[in-house]
Amino acid sequence: MGLSKNVEKLSQYYDRLRDGKTGEIKKSHVNKVIDKLNSKRNDVEAELGSSKKASKRARLQEKITTIDTQIERAEWLLKEITQGRD
Repeated sequence: MGLSKNVEKLSQYYDRLRDGKTGEIKKSHVNKVIDKLNSKRNDVEAELGSSKKASKRARLQEKITTIDTQIERAEWLLKEITQGRD
C-alpha cells in the first residue's frame, strides 16, 4: 500500500471518529497502518542515504516529514479509540 493509500485510510478512520463510529475502527487496523508507515519511512530513509542530487534529497526529506506527521496522527487515533473502549 502506497503512502497515499495509508493517508486515505487514516482519513476514513478520522471521519468515523468524528461521526462517533469508533466501534467500526479496529485497533489492529490502525496498528497495521502504523507499521506500514514505519516501513515506508525506513525505505525512504534508505533511499535518502543513497541519493546524491540535492533536489531528490529535499523531496525525500519532505516525504519523511509527511510520513512522520501521518504516524503521529495514527498514534493519536489509536489512543482515542483505546480510551473510548476502556
